[in-house]
Amino acid sequence: MQFASSGRIVVVAQWVLAVLLPAFVFLGRGFVGAELGWMAVIGIVYGWVTIPLLMIPPVITLFDTAARQAGTVRELYAIFSALMWFGLLLAGVSIPDSGDSGHLTSAVSAWTGASYEFSSSLFTAGAGVAVLAWIAAIVVAVRGAQLGRR
Repeated sequence: MQFASSGRIVVVAQWVLAVLLPAFVFLGRGFVGAELGWMAVIGIVYGWVTIPLLMIPPVITLFDTAARQAGTVRELYAIFSALMWFGLLLAGVSIPDSGDSGHLTSAVSAWTGASYEFSSSLFTAGAGVAVLAWIAAIVVAVRGAQLGRR
């Protein structure tokens, strides 16, 4: 496994984005044109669970002594982290939300006039990419920690 040339950026960004992206998905999307409804309430109540989950891969990378000494991360870890961040960003701008009066517009719907169903499909794709990339980042981080100990 090679070290990433952009790894120094990932070393810092993985900690910052683990906090900012869940906040964006549940609340910050209101700043880019989305209407906030019950999903914002759910995010306030239960969203704090996602932050520790997103911290798992960065914590595991601390055990990769070779990468830590080089001040970087493994190349595959950087790729999967970027995919996870992209998926969360896509999920944030397209998350379907509803209020007491019915469907609310997502940021994608506000920008393009796309339907609620299209926005929902885009959210499903973004969330799916984020979850799969998160799992892959954990696997690659564990493998890197194993290689770093040798």
